[in-house]
Amino acid sequence: MQGPGAGTFRRLAAATYDGLLVLAVLMVLTALLQVLTHGAAITRASVGAFEYVYRAALVLCVAAYFGSAWTRSGQTLGMKAWGIRLHTAAGGRPGWRDAALRLLYASPLYLLAIAGVLLLIAHRGGWLVLLACALPLVLSFAWNGVTGAGTLHDRWSRTRVLRVPPRQDP
Repeated sequence: MQGPGAGTFRRLAAATYDGLLVLAVLMVLTALLQVLTHGAAITRASVGAFEYVYRAALVLCVAAYFGSAWTRSGQTLGMKAWGIRLHTAAGGRPGWRDAALRLLYASPLYLLAIAGVLLLIAHRGGWLVLLACALPLVLSFAWNGVTGAGTLHDRWSRTRVLRVPPRQDP
């Protein structure tokens, strides 16, 4: 692969942007599915086994967002906004297998960090809980900063996030 690797700030900014977009899409999906429950929360107590269908729909929605963006152009909306693109180790556009592996490796790191933030907000844990939850993601990005070879989930999925050269408009 050629070109400079994306810095930590750009990657986290793009991830934040994408996280907010995905959250909005998941909220809309939840609202649409709540029509089936007449507005009741989708929990095991209120809808029984349909809760598993709901959870699967949420996971599929997230996978579809990232997978379709990465396989089509190598960029999610957040990555486009911050000028970065996902490539395979060979320098090509990722396929569905690459996207699935990347999601499989990266999701636990991000979800754990998000859980730490939510615990802190809900006053169920202090700053040490947040630090413990965010530590795996922090270490992954520290690996990128020290080696310049990408985060751990980049290496494990054999992908790399690179900066996109700015367009030269005439």
